[in-house]
Amino acid sequence: MDTLLYLEELALIRPDSHFKAQLCLGGRTYPYEDTEALSILHEQELAYYRKLQYKRKHSFVLGRYCAKQAISAYSRMVEPQLGQIWVQPGVFQQPVIMLPRIEPLQITITHCDHIAAAVAFPEAHPLGIDLEKIDGANVSAIESQITTSEKQMIADTSLDYEVALTMLWTSKESLSKILKTGLMTPLPVYEINHMDIKQDRIVTSYTNFAQYSTVSFRVGHHMCSITHPKRTEFNVNIAEIQRLFGSSRAVDVR
Repeated sequence: MDTLLYLEELALIRPDSHFKAQLCLGGRTYPYEDTEALSILHEQELAYYRKLQYKRKHSFVLGRYCAKQAISAYSRMVEPQLGQIWVQPGVFQQPVIMLPRIEPLQITITHCDHIAAAVAFPEAHPLGIDLEKIDGANVSAIESQITTSEKQMIADTSLDYEVALTMLWTSKESLSKILKTGLMTPLPVYEINHMDIKQDRIVTSYTNFAQYSTVSFRVGHHMCSITHPKRTEFNVNIAEIQRLFGSSRAVDVR
């Protein structure tokens, strides 16, 4: 299956405990054939897949493919049968893993155009992931949803404006996933109050959710954000991700 795939086990280090998570990113520029979808999707997912319009079918399959690769790697399945893993939408469309397993396991999924990402993680340690294309066409829509303080915070940095806006958006999306609210809550509630700009990533924190922090980085022409409990430390091999998916730098400046 000609899908660019990156897998990395993340060590989640907290002051009094350790956990693990499994990150998966996938890229594919051309659509999946129906025969390929049959090998990836559970019969319940296939029913939904067949109702989708042609363009959405591709991102749906790629998202499920990444999710199931992450689940398989996390669970150390010897010969994973992806079609036997069912990722069911919950009442708020959050992904729910339907698979007999030893420990409670959750999954967070994101997909945009020809790229997707997922993280499998233990129920005891929540995570959220989101990615979005850095696109000038989205500037007005995102600007209308950010606060005055956030606009000033961007102005006070050397970040490229479109990159900064996309980072804010994906950070809030990934936070909403960890909270399982989606974007049904007014976006000012997710206001970002601090940005720490590093060489290969941006770390943000929130006005109303001080217990969480987000790490954001470039993946090709997209921005990816992972939200986690603030006292957790972990490393992502951003350099390798950018080598595979193409990005000259993690943080663009004006």
